[in-house]
Amino acid sequence: MDKVTPGMVLADNLLDAQGQILLPKGAELNEQMLESLRRHDISSLRIFMGELSEEEAAAQRAYLQTRLTRLFRNSDGEDANGLLQRYIYKFRLGEQP
Repeated sequence: MDKVTPGMVLADNLLDAQGQILLPKGAELNEQMLESLRRHDISSLRIFMGELSEEEAAAQRAYLQTRLTRLFRNSDGEDANGLLQRYIYKFRLGEQP
C-alpha cells in the first residue's frame, strides 16, 4: 500500500472478509479511498499496470493453470469441481464463463 497513489486503477475487485465487493475492478483510486483502505488495514492491492506483453500473458495463463490444477488435484475434471475450475480459470482471465 505504500506505493499506491491516487489515480491508480484496481486490477481486481477488492473484497472484504465475507466476499463482498468493497471496490470494483477498474476503480480509479483517490486519496479518500486510500485513507479508508488504510483505516481498514488493507495491506495490498492488485493495481493495473498496463497491457501485458504476449510473453507475460502466456506466463500468467500458465501460472494460473498450474495453480488451479494443484487446487483441484482431486477432481477428475468432469464433476462439479471440474466445472468450478473452468469457471474460475475463465473469470481470472477476464473471459465470460
